[in-house]
Amino acid sequence: MSKRFIGVDRSGDLKNPTDHLYYVATRHSRRKKEKKWVICVTKEQKKRFQKTVPECHELIGAIMMFKTVNSIFHPGYSIQVDKDYHGKSRKRVLYYMQRLFGSVNYGKPYCADPPIEFLPKEYSSSVKHADAKSKLARKKRLLPDEVDPNIEDLLNILKKARRIKNR
Repeated sequence: MSKRFIGVDRSGDLKNPTDHLYYVATRHSRRKKEKKWVICVTKEQKKRFQKTVPECHELIGAIMMFKTVNSIFHPGYSIQVDKDYHGKSRKRVLYYMQRLFGSVNYGKPYCADPPIEFLPKEYSSSVKHADAKSKLARKKRLLPDEVDPNIEDLLNILKKARRIKNR
């Protein structure tokens, strides 16, 4: 396992009626520079997802975490996600994220199957750092890089993955 990590955190919850959801991924480069990516999902898009997407909580969570991590990912890094998901939900999110990395980064050996683990912020400094950034984003002190991203292509990839898994 590498000693370089990408921390991922989400502020807000799809099930609860908050104004916005923020997904944040951060990493520190070898030169001690911080790279971060912030995605904001508005209340209107959350409602649209909940009406049209089955298993909305896991699918949208996996897609948004993938989009934040993939934009700052560099080979040699491990991904540490905040422990927001539990039990079967965590297994589904992990499966969906691995499926997305494998499909989108096909042909790049390390990028197609990066190590992903779920840790609480008390045990991971990178997750703790991402948690601090997500709180700043939620308080409107950190501007998002993307607002309501188009995820139709990624949803299609995961719909095919669900059909294969259910056989």
